[in-house]
Amino acid sequence: MICAAFVSSLLLQATSQIEVVMSEMKNTLLKFAFSMVRNCVCFVSAVSNKTTMNLLSFPLYSCQVDRRRVGYMLVFAIALILLGFISPVSASLVPRAPRGLVWESPVAEGSLYYTEVERLVAAYEREVGQALMPSERAKVALKINTRGRAGLSTPLQLIRAVVEMLEARGYDRHSILIVDDSAHNLREAGVMPALSESAANFEGCPVLALDTEQYYDADWFYDSPLPPALLQESEFFLETRRASQLAEGARGRKSFLPKPLLFEVDFWINLPVGVDDPALGIDGALANATLWNVSNSSRFLVNQATASAAVAEIAAIPELQERLVLNFVSLERYQFIAGPFFNSIYTRTEPRIWMSSDPVALDRLLYDRINAMRLLEGFPEIEPIPRQLPFAASLQLGEFDRDRIRVQLVALPDGGVRVRSKSANVAPLVEQPEVKSWLRRMRSW
Repeated sequence: MICAAFVSSLLLQATSQIEVVMSEMKNTLLKFAFSMVRNCVCFVSAVSNKTTMNLLSFPLYSCQVDRRRVGYMLVFAIALILLGFISPVSASLVPRAPRGLVWESPVAEGSLYYTEVERLVAAYEREVGQALMPSERAKVALKINTRGRAGLSTPLQLIRAVVEMLEARGYDRHSILIVDDSAHNLREAGVMPALSESAANFEGCPVLALDTEQYYDADWFYDSPLPPALLQESEFFLETRRASQLAEGARGRKSFLPKPLLFEVDFWINLPVGVDDPALGIDGALANATLWNVSNSSRFLVNQATASAAVAEIAAIPELQERLVLNFVSLERYQFIAGPFFNSIYTRTEPRIWMSSDPVALDRLLYDRINAMRLLEGFPEIEPIPRQLPFAASLQLGEFDRDRIRVQLVALPDGGVRVRSKSANVAPLVEQPEVKSWLRRMRSW
């Protein structure tokens, strides 16, 4: 039926000689592809179940991205790839900047980020020789971080600036998806409206909370033998629960991947925050794009070894990382100790913003910055370097060696930037007579 519909759609168009030749080539190739599919399906049906499982699951650095329900269409995918070579229109991915290249822009006092984000993205477009614009899917996603809730989340004004930048390049607000892993944290951070409001959007942009279980695909997941939780129960209770655990064990091994980022967007942009984490060392660009992007991720936070391995392996899943184009890290507020949850005593602010296609390089810069603040305040450094950085670098996901990271400064325009407007109708301050509070009346011990 697919073949017939495809051929009939070609016949309805005005055919030139080139189109006729292309159609004949496609028809011949489709016949060959369907013949391959028929032979392979017969072969797969004839072998044992164990062999079938091995054919339909693909190991990836000790993880599995399962495609069992679509296993019989794998060979047909080869035909589609071959068709792409002769198709006049190919679905190309948005290019990424070279690994190790980081752009840095100062942030003016009171800035709204609009100018800084625009100039950073323009620098990226000059580097890759292509402008960001809507493609065949006509959607884009922003993966934000609200783990620290209102105190330590992706700045709302940075989200607004990135949304405006995408609007200027042809995306409508309803096609700009804002994604994070917790509906509660999204509400606490001011991104998602209260439960009393029916529409889940941020100033016209749809907000997707992954923990609502609506946006995962059952066929796409990261498979790890780690249990979903540490069970600390007596043997009696474990025996009574064994049957149900066996039934749930297969699902407990899986961390499902976000369907919108895989199949619904042209590309997506990562907007993490910088904070230290006991299990990760650094909770930055890599963690936000991986652990806080999948289900059942708390099981990896048992220790640094499991967390680092999971971060690198999830980041290496091709279907997830191939559409991650840019990462923005604002130093408007970052936390150097007592993470991952917000503690105002240990947060610092710097007027700068980083952007890169390399999440590993950004995490290395955050690592250096956080360690510098720790030494300045008399705390021990994070040592050794978080393992997910060399792990990810070994998988060709980025550069973690400081000597291989290049930071290019993007200057602000001479005409200034858009800043927060000061309220014109501010009532003058009236001096009040000094009243001694009860604290001042208290005597010392």
